[in-house]
Amino acid sequence: MSEDLDARLIAALQQDGRASYSELAARVGAPRTAVSARVQALLDSGAVGIAAVAHPQLLGLTSLAHVSVAVSGPADDVVDALCATDASVFVSAVSGAYDLVAELRVASDRELYGALAHLRAQPRVRAVNTLLYTDVVTSVFMPQGPLRSDVHVNDTDLRLIELLERDGRMSFVELARRVGMSPSAVRARVSRLVGNRALHVAAVVRRGTGSGRPALGAGLNLGGDDERVTAFLAASPGVEFVARTVGRFDLVLTLGSDSTTRLHHVTEQIKALDEVRGLTTWAHLEVFKEHYSRGIARTSA
Repeated sequence: MSEDLDARLIAALQQDGRASYSELAARVGAPRTAVSARVQALLDSGAVGIAAVAHPQLLGLTSLAHVSVAVSGPADDVVDALCATDASVFVSAVSGAYDLVAELRVASDRELYGALAHLRAQPRVRAVNTLLYTDVVTSVFMPQGPLRSDVHVNDTDLRLIELLERDGRMSFVELARRVGMSPSAVRARVSRLVGNRALHVAAVVRRGTGSGRPALGAGLNLGGDDERVTAFLAASPGVEFVARTVGRFDLVLTLGSDSTTRLHHVTEQIKALDEVRGLTTWAHLEVFKEHYSRGIARTSA
């Protein structure tokens, strides 16, 4: 029973990591006291963290890619190289034709090429396959859609973002104390940042901590228009990430669940869609890095 409640709470927190216990209780249909206890237990265990993620465009990151890496022999040195670079926000050992996958976010295609060249130069790297994101359809790890052109942030906004990157559920009272403003003013600023899609606060499942929550990556090859497929994926429980890509797949996605049985059920539903011509999956065996926050460079006005 607690595992089912945990799954529902994580899904709710991935949508809004700052939702109050009362709001969470209403969403998952459980008593507030039970919700408070389970959320605190998840946070204390390290299995789940709540963090703010600024829109990649706000950080100047306009080139995003999914990279699959085949390694000859042990992958430790390659993992270390991927984790050490600021370009990577996600690094995982996987099953299947490749040994590792990573997500890279950089400022330009030229910078991406440089990061890939550095990766290819690692002695044990046998092959690198890159999927360029053309757009992110849905994600629990970042704000949705393009950054609005009229969004502007000042030093106070940046300080609030940095604080929420460290603790996404930090109270408005504590945030106000840190930035020297009233709680009501801070609440308004955070609401504006979230409402303008400059910031997203969400639960991140720490799958490298032995949480036992399986995750599956998948690549889809499609025939015809992708709108029905992307709409289905965006509305499906457990779908954490979907991006349109250029490369060997038309879409790449991440599925998370509390059981492999549920993951199998979702993949069967996806394969049943008329537009899906092929589905390739890989299991995430161990996550070495999952850090979507990145410092924002301050520029003088």
